[in-house]
Amino acid sequence: MAYFPFFHELDNKNIIIIGGGNIALEKIERLTGLGGKIKVIAPEIKKEISEASDVECIVKRFAPEDISGADFVISATGDETVDKIVFDLCREKKVPVNVVDKKDKCDFIFPSVIRRKNLVIGVSSSGSSPQVAIKLRKEIEELIPENIEDILDYLDGLRPVVRQKVSDPHRRHKILKKAADICLNESRVLSEDEFWELLNYEG
Repeated sequence: MAYFPFFHELDNKNIIIIGGGNIALEKIERLTGLGGKIKVIAPEIKKEISEASDVECIVKRFAPEDISGADFVISATGDETVDKIVFDLCREKKVPVNVVDKKDKCDFIFPSVIRRKNLVIGVSSSGSSPQVAIKLRKEIEELIPENIEDILDYLDGLRPVVRQKVSDPHRRHKILKKAADICLNESRVLSEDEFWELLNYEG
């Protein structure tokens, strides 16, 4: 089964993680900094998780009511019985769930991710081989300019200016594409003179 790569806004979403060990920690590290409200529920929780300032920890055994209000659930217990209970409850309540290392019990999966501020690239083998996804992610990472964050900030600021100066959407598209090509190929932003010259670009 292949997965379609949706990019979902996590700001203020309730993410419940069942389990407090190394696997839970790895998922938390991937989700941290994206605005989600992360809650961890487990009888024992690693120190690295409990000391995280942006993670709510509840030391207890899982109970069905724990997924109330959840937008996403991750079951990282390593206990097949608990994982099945969590999966069945989430399916019943139509809450997207990921049971770690159980491909047939995942509504969503974690790709191998490159994050550079606004640039987010996910590589997935749909669970067939995480090692292949990691290898390809590393190869892609080497192609990204070190100053990609500055380039993206610049291009983001360019869009409203070009929209204001150029009324024809077809020309506007060509200008923005040309700007992006120069910035990526030369790993830099445009000078002011280059920008004004580019406004006359016909393609």
